Amino acid sequence: MIKKILLFSLFANTFLSFSQEMVKEFDLKLEKNRDYFQVTNETDKEVILFLNDKEKVSSIRFDERFNIKDSLSAARPEKKFKEIIGYSQNERNYFLFWASEDRKEIDVQYFNFIKKETSTTPVNLELKKEKIIKELTINNTFYLITIVKNSSILKFYISDNNGNLNEKIVDLSHLKFKNSSNQQVLLYDALIGGDLFRPTIQIEHISNDSQPSLALSATLFKVYTYKKDEIIFTFDNNTFATDILKINLNNYTANLKSIEQPKITQDENDLNFAKSNSFLIDDKILQIKTNSDVLFFTINDQNGNRINQFKTLREEEINYKNSDVFQEIKSIHNKKVLEKPKQFIRKINNSTPAVTCYNLNGLYYTVIGSSQDIARAGGGGMGMGGGFGGASMSFGFTTSSYTIGNLISYKDKNVVYTNCLFDSNFNHVDDKVKTSAFEKARLFLEEDDDLNESVSIFGKDLYKDLIVFKFNSFLYLGNYNKQNKKYQIFSFTE
Repeated sequence: MIKKILLFSLFANTFLSFSQEMVKEFDLKLEKNRDYFQVTNETDKEVILFLNDKEKVSSIRFDERFNIKDSLSAARPEKKFKEIIGYSQNERNYFLFWASEDRKEIDVQYFNFIKKETSTTPVNLELKKEKIIKELTINNTFYLITIVKNSSILKFYISDNNGNLNEKIVDLSHLKFKNSSNQQVLLYDALIGGDLFRPTIQIEHISNDSQPSLALSATLFKVYTYKKDEIIFTFDNNTFATDILKINLNNYTANLKSIEQPKITQDENDLNFAKSNSFLIDDKILQIKTNSDVLFFTINDQNGNRINQFKTLREEEINYKNSDVFQEIKSIHNKKVLEKPKQFIRKINNSTPAVTCYNLNGLYYTVIGSSQDIARAGGGGMGMGGGFGGASMSFGFTTSSYTIGNLISYKDKNVVYTNCLFDSNFNHVDDKVKTSAFEKARLFLEEDDDLNESVSIFGKDLYKDLIVFKFNSFLYLGNYNKQNKKYQIFSFTE
């Protein structure tokens, strides 16, 4: 056991010497209170870095080699607009959407680098008896999505070419949604989980900007935006099936499909009930279901047609895995190998099972396991906030929270997992699993001395200078080096 941990540590330290490349370093003078946010423009091959402090918003425009082209500045909106909830882009026009806490007041900030113009326009939303579901930018269009309380009616507030927000109502009352007991309910009741006194809605955005972590994929409600003209919600709030809700963003029609989970015989005296989850990739739905005795991993198309299924009993080795089974607690440095097969099924069944996957060169790199929050005793420890799945921010740039939150999502988690490799039909491929750009960035973030010295681990400024984004098929990580007073951008490849 100790030998395996030592070998892993040696690998990690050696690996860092060639896993990343600094692609840009430039001088940058910063105020104490600040946040970053970036927009990538693949069409014009440029990246815009927005820097927010207590007085102004500065923007720097880079070409695809991160040479600085020009910059623009504008006054920061008044204090009641605490965070940027999204952005939109139309040709060379960029719009940032600042919002009040209740989202009823929005300031739309406009930047045009060609005309050297900036402006700010107020927008008021009534949001009558509505609860926010999600704020997303899809294909350079911003969407604020709400649900009318005690109904199955969604409202979309959609940005147009001038930065206005136009309302679109999507009535889903004809669709049959289920609660955790598999009973038919309104969509609102399914999403709040039956808690009428503290109704909260947690839907995790799964983006293709970086490989999704198990910590984020463990969420039972997810939304996927990998298609330009479609938004897809998945519901795993009961163990009987995964429900897939698709909404067409051209005509706002919707359809709902239910993909059954395998049936597991349950002893009436067994209190260790089955648990399940899923992950969507391409046109496939990956489902995991487990109890204390068995693990099912099932792959279907989105019409419910079976592609493949793997079944593992508690005392059996997982015959489709391509790595050891690991347990990681809070940090990649606190990582060990689980040697007994039954430990894996027991541990993932005792927490929240999850599966995540990404496609690289026709192969599906898949991670199966579980994620569990680690409770903190007392008032000390890291300053964590709900909006980032991890780090608390001084202003909060929620539009970039997925990729950064994804990268640091294991910081407060106990994660158990194994790596698997499949071909296009999800037949197991017996080959070595390559280290992803996401894992390389994770290693670099935890190992780099300059990066670690530039953040306050026990304060609310944790990772406030960090940006992570995908551009030109590379994963980039940017951070401010306080010692050198320079901003640095690093690249990572698969």
